[in-house]
Amino acid sequence: MTLASILLVDSDLGARGLMAHELRELGHDVVETDDAGSALELVRRKRPDLMVCDFTLPDLAGVELLSDVRSSDDLRNMRVLMTSARNAEADVMTALESGADDYIGKPINKLELRARVSACLRRPANLSQAEEIVAGGIKIDNIGHRVMVDGKYVSLAPREYRLLLFLLSNQDRVFSRKQLLVHVWDRDVAVGARTVDVHIRRLRSLLEPFGYETYLQTVRGSGYRFSLES
Repeated sequence: MTLASILLVDSDLGARGLMAHELRELGHDVVETDDAGSALELVRRKRPDLMVCDFTLPDLAGVELLSDVRSSDDLRNMRVLMTSARNAEADVMTALESGADDYIGKPINKLELRARVSACLRRPANLSQAEEIVAGGIKIDNIGHRVMVDGKYVSLAPREYRLLLFLLSNQDRVFSRKQLLVHVWDRDVAVGARTVDVHIRRLRSLLEPFGYETYLQTVRGSGYRFSLES
């Protein structure tokens, strides 16, 4: 069971290997590539929770790749951690001003890497910025933070709302309990994985009168997904 999906983009095989090893040790699902072109393709296809990207890539500057990601409506909220062997203050400012969530210098310090990755993953989840999200008879007003089912408003607690919004925004994708804790709960909050089960049951009970409780599906041994298909 993995904690989060992470894309490593770095042409320095040694540094990339070190980071990949450390992150896999933590339980993350890590995909590696060495250039911006393949990274952009992977980002669009896999939608990772975090991209760790080097400042200097063989085909495109890391900040240019970051700019491409931030200019895309469906990718702009992805977490990005920049790395660089050039620890000049100007580079740090360029990365942060271009939209990076954080920056780490090389050579990579293992403990600092773990801390900065954890900090990035504690950021609010990549929730859709669309004003409305519609799935079957369920409609989420992402501006007013209200949920309507078959034309009727239903009352959700804040965390229930965030959980439903996240699952609807990522339909048909399976998330483990740990991944949902990363995306929906603040990792600093002392809650266990079973907290997710409680909130799923609560959401199912709210959807049951409308016949939509089956949209929240348990995938045995893996976690949960929202799907309109049984």
